Amino acid sequence: MADVVSGLVRACNTARAKGMDFPTIWQTMLKQHPYVVGRPLQDQNEVGPALRVPLVTGRHLLFDASGFRLG
Repeated sequence: MADVVSGLVRACNTARAKGMDFPTIWQTMLKQHPYVVGRPLQDQNEVGPALRVPLVTGRHLLFDASGFRLG
């Protein structure tokens, strides 16, 4: 399970590095992914606005100005 989630984080960061924005990554990679269990939630962290995508593991995929990471 951890390998799948780590791979998802890497894939999202790679897509972002290639110029994809969050709405495109959401539609093409995350929305249909079997580990994603809900819609993005708005949040705030130390670097500013953020989005939290709930995962089946109980954790979240976090997206902010610095990219994607597991939270």
